[in-house]
Formats: sequence, C-alpha cells, structure tokens
Amino acid sequence: MNTSAFVQVRPVEAVTADTWEEIWQLTRRFYDTERLFVETRLRAHQKLALFRSAADRSLIGMAAIESEPLEFEGERLLMIFTSHTIVDERFRGQNLLQRAGLHTYLRGCLRHPLRRKFWIFDTFSYKSYLLLPRNLREFWPRHDWSTPRWESALMQHYGRSKYGDAWQADGVVRRSPQKRLLPHTAPFGTHLLANPDLAFYERVNPGHADGDMLLCLCPLSVTNWWSIVSRAVGRLWRRTR
Repeated sequence: MNTSAFVQVRPVEAVTADTWEEIWQLTRRFYDTERLFVETRLRAHQKLALFRSAADRSLIGMAAIESEPLEFEGERLLMIFTSHTIVDERFRGQNLLQRAGLHTYLRGCLRHPLRRKFWIFDTFSYKSYLLLPRNLREFWPRHDWSTPRWESALMQHYGRSKYGDAWQADGVVRRSPQKRLLPHTAPFGTHLLANPDLAFYERVNPGHADGDMLLCLCPLSVTNWWSIVSRAVGRLWRRTR
C-alpha cells in the first residue's frame, strides 16, 4: 500500500462542501462529537491544513490553524494556534504537521517579520503532547524544566483570553461536553508511565480522557526549527531505507 501523503493549506472560506463531508467522516473516526459543533468551531479558524493520500487523494489528516498578533508585556508576538489535529496512523512519520507549520510560519514571517513567533495548542491526547519532546528543544510545560516566568505569564494571559471560564490557573482547559476522544483513539495504558514525558502529561492533566486539555507553548526559534528539521530529515531517511 502506498502511504505517501501531501499537504494542502486552504483558507476556511475556500473549503468545499465535499471537503466538509470528508472532514466530518474523518473526525467521527477519532472524536465523540457532533458535526454542527465541529464545523462551527473549524469555521472560526483562518485556515485548514488538509493531509491527503498521494495514491487516491483521500483525506487522511488535518489541522485547523489560526495566526493571531498579540501585544504582551511590551513585546509584539505572533501566536500560531492549532487545533483539531488528526493523522491516520498509517500515514504518520511523514512530518505532515511540521510541513503545514513551516508553511504557516513562513507566511507569518512575510506579514509580521519583526514579531516573535510561537506555536501554541491545546491537547487531550498524549500523542499530540509527545510531538513536543520528539521534535523540539524548547517547549512548555515539561517534566525536566520549569516554565520560565515570562512564558508562564504569556500562557496565563492567552489562556484567560481564549478560554474564559474554562481556563484553569494550572494550565488546563476544563473539558467540554461536546467533544472528546473516542476510547480507541489514544488509550493511556499504565505501561506508558515508564516514559517520563507521558508520566508528566498524566500528572498535570489527569482528566484528559474526559476531555480536559493541556495548553502547550513552543517558541518558533532557530533552535527549535533546527531540531524540527534535523529530526524530520532523520525520519525521512529511516523511511526511505
């Protein structure tokens, strides 16, 4: 089976009715939710990254993307927020999210060249959290490095602004009854606690199975981009072998 895939990044208003149907059919494989809720939330974003099979162009993954200029403590920032990230297991390891992220980052550099740029997202899946230690040098929160004061304050500011009453001071977004993972999507077995990153995730977000989300922050620095690219090249090399 050909498991190669490619990335399309589309403005939300350019997404066709047929593609919305594909998005729903993909979503219902992973989430316990309602179509109206999903489409309403996704249409509030600026763009959708669509991951398609090279063999038949079927939709095998996606992510919603929003770039938000922000002024914080005298600094001019660009926050690149992602959510609703899905990748079919058969197509993982191809750096699809990283490729979509690079596309968004480069466009952000053209529009906002002088702003510091950060990737920020919320997750109730340990698999999404695991992207951080597997790809980045700097990210928060983490088990081996306390979140610095400025970054912690930024996350608190962003969390209160974006989530309102659902935001909690410990960095967790209180669960929504309208969306959670299906039990088979990312089951968290006790054997995973041997991994210190996942043991930390379980400790700081114990309600993830019920839909509680952990907010994560990653500076899009030279250090992190070097880490992303070098590890992506390593995966592609191993894949071609």
